[in-house]
Amino acid sequence: MTTSHRTAPASSVRLVALDIDGTLAQAGSIPDITVAAVQEVLAKAHHVVLATGRSLVGVAPIIKRLGLRRGRVICSNGAVTAWINGARLVIEDAVRFDAGPALQRANDAIPDALLATEVLGRGYRVNARFPDGSLNGRQHVVERERDLWDTPTTRAVVHAPDVAAIARELRWFDVTATLGSTIGPGDWLDVTPPNVSKATALEAVRRRVRVAPEHTIAVGDGHNDLPMFKWAARAVAMGHAPADVRAAAGEVCGSITEHGAADVLRSLAGVA
Repeated sequence: MTTSHRTAPASSVRLVALDIDGTLAQAGSIPDITVAAVQEVLAKAHHVVLATGRSLVGVAPIIKRLGLRRGRVICSNGAVTAWINGARLVIEDAVRFDAGPALQRANDAIPDALLATEVLGRGYRVNARFPDGSLNGRQHVVERERDLWDTPTTRAVVHAPDVAAIARELRWFDVTATLGSTIGPGDWLDVTPPNVSKATALEAVRRRVRVAPEHTIAVGDGHNDLPMFKWAARAVAMGHAPADVRAAAGEVCGSITEHGAADVLRSLAGVA
């Protein structure tokens, strides 16, 4: 699917940052109404930027489903930014870090925790297989746990019951540790480079595309969306988001089953 674009006055162009899972997609599926709303926004020459915790390999089917042929996508909670060039994804920025100290501490605190480190563009190294569908790309089970962190990575994951209890402690190791809900509440931590978030990557994109700060919009439903809510001039939380996420946004739309994100996008389609 492609859409013809017309040029909007520079003073009216918006940058729309969209989370994927729980915002655009439910169980990996994006409804037609949301696809159409994205295309309406693109037709007005606004910038649509996907901003997700997914790895690079996990955004390809989403880009195809939405019919995106150009623009940028932010992956791994801000550690990776790629340029969409037709059917290709070209990496623009990739921030890597040493996940070893944090993962070793997680392993000491929760010996049965599942651990993973991203292999950019391919998948993950894991200490044991994660549940199907919880990680994007291939899972390579390493022979020794230290093989997980022998090279810098863009994202690591700790999955275990009540793993949220060690999030603050892991941050002592100069990493960003963000609670997620990929499988169940409180059992998932994304570990990413220090001082990196969706917001830091979005600000770099905003400067590249020369959109005014007051013309930024962000829509999301998770704790990893909180930094981009602070960054955006208009922050919209999905109706099903946790209470603290809804409280952090200036606006709450319908839930994903109510196609809340599509409603927000349609409100922007008239801005030109």
